[in-house]
Amino acid sequence: MLGYDAVAPGNHDFNYGYKRLVEAAEFAEEYSALRVLSANVVDEDGYLVFQPYQVYDYNGFTVGVVGLTTPDTKTKSHPKNTEGLTFLNKEILDLGQELVDIARSYVDYIIVLGHIGLDPDGASGLTSEMIVRSINGIDLFVDGHSHTTLEKGLKVNDTYIVSAGDYLRNVGVVEINVRGGKVVGTTPMLIPAKDVLNPQESDLARAYGITAVPNNAEVDEYVTYMQGQLNDVLNKVIAKIPMDLDGERANVRTRPTNLSKIIAAAMTAQSGADFSITNGGGIRASLKAGPVTVGDVVNVLPFTNILTVVEATGADVYAALEHGYRMLPDPNGGFAQTDLSVVYNRFAEPGKRIVRVLLNGKAIDKNKTYRVATNDFMAAGGDGYTMFGRVLVEGDLLSDILIKYLSETYPVR
Repeated sequence: MLGYDAVAPGNHDFNYGYKRLVEAAEFAEEYSALRVLSANVVDEDGYLVFQPYQVYDYNGFTVGVVGLTTPDTKTKSHPKNTEGLTFLNKEILDLGQELVDIARSYVDYIIVLGHIGLDPDGASGLTSEMIVRSINGIDLFVDGHSHTTLEKGLKVNDTYIVSAGDYLRNVGVVEINVRGGKVVGTTPMLIPAKDVLNPQESDLARAYGITAVPNNAEVDEYVTYMQGQLNDVLNKVIAKIPMDLDGERANVRTRPTNLSKIIAAAMTAQSGADFSITNGGGIRASLKAGPVTVGDVVNVLPFTNILTVVEATGADVYAALEHGYRMLPDPNGGFAQTDLSVVYNRFAEPGKRIVRVLLNGKAIDKNKTYRVATNDFMAAGGDGYTMFGRVLVEGDLLSDILIKYLSETYPVR
């Protein structure tokens, strides 16, 4: 309905399993012009899972669009969702130049549509800037994954990297001026969502042909019905908190916050574990002081992760915390949020940063086995947490656990 020509699948597009994603891609291809593109996802037999590229012709000016998916999808989506798949990483840099050189013989302009990002927060360390610096001949890199907002793009050598931020806050536009089959100018820009939704009030939106979309009565009726069903649940007030709780992306991926501490405390209380460790990247929103609704909590913890208790020795816990703190001071979705007291040296080399770990004021014993509350994503190795032992118990949704904890700790009076 929106008229997209191409999309590159990102890690969260695999959240319902890659086979479901393939079905969606095939449906799109059969019933629309949309193509799901990724040149670095292969199956057990070494075959590409998705169409790798598509060529478009604009009045004789040909554009090749290549899709890329973050190689960190294996640990940035639940591992069960990508069983049997390989996400090529080193091969992108090893073979990319040769492939771009070949493509140059057939197209006038090359766009990489990549869910890669500018932050090296995964095990692969791959970034869009690294690709652009390593491979000559890419004209435009349309980026995602790191939620970076580039108002006017980032120019690296002769290539623009563009990224529109997150959660549909902007629509990205790149104006490419062509004369005689040659590009003579490239102008990236962002149009704020409010201008797109109200184009009659935005000269910029109108200048790029953005017009108000007429209502569809059938769609409106269905949306109204479903919204009513959801609102009955999501608008229920479950707590009244006396302070703002910090779940901002940059903060929960680099340090403990008051919200992350409450989430960890809720996990420990609900599970009966000795303590909790969860990933900062799973926390997606803050909470304002005052009434808290079910919908507010779902915005904080939207990924339907399940409380999971695992075995881990004290040595494993140290390893987990070293892993979680390894990227500091850079943000990392796998940053370890915990209700343990952690003393660390951020200036030490990665792997040697944790000085001591305290549980109820006492140092944990590296030889002792503990019950650790985490989530099913991490228990399965998500975000690279491969050091946890066997699963002891699986419980409720983390969002339900936080709702219960907040309602008991900060009841509505």
